[in-house]
Amino acid sequence: MLLTDRPRRRRRAAVVALAALTVICATTSLTFAQQPAATDPFAPGWRMLAGFDVFAAKGCGQCHSLRGMGPVTGPDLARVQSGTGFYDIGAAMWNHLPRMAAEMRQAGMERQRLTARETTDLIAFLFTAQYRDEAGNAKAGERLFASKGCAQCHAVGGKGGSVGPPLDSVKRANSPVLVAAAMWNHGPAMAETMRARGIARPILEGKELLDIIAYISAAARDTGGDTAQVLPGTPATGEKLFSERQCATCHAVAGKGGRVGPDLGRSGHHVSLTEFSARMWNHGPKMWAAMKERGIDVPKLSGQDTADILAYLYVAHYFDPTASARRGAAALTAKGCTTCHSVNGQGGKVAADFAKSTVVGSPGSLIAGMWNHGPLMESAAQKQAVSWPMLKGRDLADIAAYLNSLNKRPASSPTSK
Repeated sequence: MLLTDRPRRRRRAAVVALAALTVICATTSLTFAQQPAATDPFAPGWRMLAGFDVFAAKGCGQCHSLRGMGPVTGPDLARVQSGTGFYDIGAAMWNHLPRMAAEMRQAGMERQRLTARETTDLIAFLFTAQYRDEAGNAKAGERLFASKGCAQCHAVGGKGGSVGPPLDSVKRANSPVLVAAAMWNHGPAMAETMRARGIARPILEGKELLDIIAYISAAARDTGGDTAQVLPGTPATGEKLFSERQCATCHAVAGKGGRVGPDLGRSGHHVSLTEFSARMWNHGPKMWAAMKERGIDVPKLSGQDTADILAYLYVAHYFDPTASARRGAAALTAKGCTTCHSVNGQGGKVAADFAKSTVVGSPGSLIAGMWNHGPLMESAAQKQAVSWPMLKGRDLADIAAYLNSLNKRPASSPTSK
């Protein structure tokens, strides 16, 4: 690729990113308001759109696709399983840096630098891009609608049972959380009806609910009227609802709350909207029984309530609340960082002393520094015969906690300086 082709490639990358962004915005429940400084994800300061600007301007779309749109040199960044939060994505960027650098050199691409602000925004965009569902298979959904017993009670497009309401209104729903809310609210009544009619309660696995929704949307009659809307979910509101609706009586989030049910903030619950909806359905009978034992009425949830609660659960581990400065100090040595870097004069003399560095003042500046100095670090590692250290998100969170503890800098906020 000639260097003179860069403007053309960047324009194409921007078009690809914009098209993917349009799809992402249309299918997720997030807040996109921009504020001067970043705060927690999905809150009013969540800078996902600013991150899209970085993705386009820095030419990321020249190699990476988003949801199947764009080149295939690198992985699809909306489908890669990079973990559950900020440091997981930062670690993935670091681990793949040598390969990305080699690909850029081979293509004659200029390596772009990132500021702390740009890094924070870019990671926000990539995190957001994963909060979505793939397209469901309508044909598979039609088979599932029959085999799971849905058609015995519900009609779609004039075909099916009449015990329950027809589901044609799903065609005008703009988010799967509306389906999740309806299934939750009507779940106890549906369970009684199925029991009375001898219908086994179906378990929904994997993408089955996604396929069923795809079938309903394709086969349903357009009932007219306005599209059922869900506004972007806000974690602060979701956290309040989680407490008010007494979810926290049984469930913890990131270690805070009840112990009757599972902790919904742990990594295993970092799933898509529809998959979480299926889990609510599958565990409904157990949850209702536990509520009855404790004298808790099954709370009614609107689509908006559900969107807010899911946003709260989705971002519970965006910044690891259990990061350890002690583990971070050990990781610096174990990963070979102190072969080149020193801490308060102790360690290597090839690179900067972490205790005196201004580059590691925030999570965003730390990852930006790692990215920007990557070529120098790669060269130094080769000269020192040190292998490129591979990091997990937990490693990076611990290292950030340790580096910030050197000058007692708070490590819990991504806000750059």
